[in-house]
Amino acid sequence: MNVEAEILELKLRVEALEAALRSDGGLDRRPRHNDIVPAQSGPHRRDLPAHVTQTSIDVAELRAEIADVRTEVSQDFEALIMEVAGLRLQMNQNFKTTQSDLLGKIDSLRCEMIDLGLRLDRLLEPGGA
Repeated sequence: MNVEAEILELKLRVEALEAALRSDGGLDRRPRHNDIVPAQSGPHRRDLPAHVTQTSIDVAELRAEIADVRTEVSQDFEALIMEVAGLRLQMNQNFKTTQSDLLGKIDSLRCEMIDLGLRLDRLLEPGGA
């Protein structure tokens, strides 16, 4: 359902009810026939309790729907937070593994370079070969 449309509809209904109450001067005063314009009359006094009841029901339903949407959004955010935490853990593990592999390769290259340096020194010595 479109919550914004429902809220707008409820606002319009409440405004119509308020306008009817203002134009009638309250619930205790009887509407005068010359005050009622068919296109602008709004709900009649006898219909107001039904309109108020229906509006109250609609507001309660809307509040329940908003609470459901909040709960769903809350659950979605919790699931997203859990997924991000899992992704961070996996990335940290992958980083540590990759870092360990790279450090091992760098150490191996250093050892090979030291060995090559020693071999070059031996080859460059007079009479060594």
